[in-house]
Amino acid sequence: MKDVTLFTTQTCPHCKTAKAFLKQNHIQFVEKDVNYDAAAQQEMTRRGIRGVPAFIIGDDAVIGLDQAKVLELVDHRVVACPNCQAKLRVPNDKGKISVRCPKCKTSFETK
Repeated sequence: MKDVTLFTTQTCPHCKTAKAFLKQNHIQFVEKDVNYDAAAQQEMTRRGIRGVPAFIIGDDAVIGLDQAKVLELVDHRVVACPNCQAKLRVPNDKGKISVRCPKCKTSFETK
């Protein structure tokens, strides 16, 4: 499954909207605040990205909050175990799948 990284700043209102969008759609992501993370700044520069919010999804970059493009590129969602509420990353578009929680060993099905 593709990793999702979101480059943000604390003062960017669109970044707050982008984080809320990812959470609402149950997409696991890593946030990197470029005002405080020098490595994130360097990564943005290396990729030629000059604005936030910016998403890195697998090998693809999405600059700005292009929700349709983000949903097109993301190949997973996060579900909660019905027993222990642990967060599990599962693939999209696989229909009904069986999942086993690594924390409590509960098996359940999800769509």
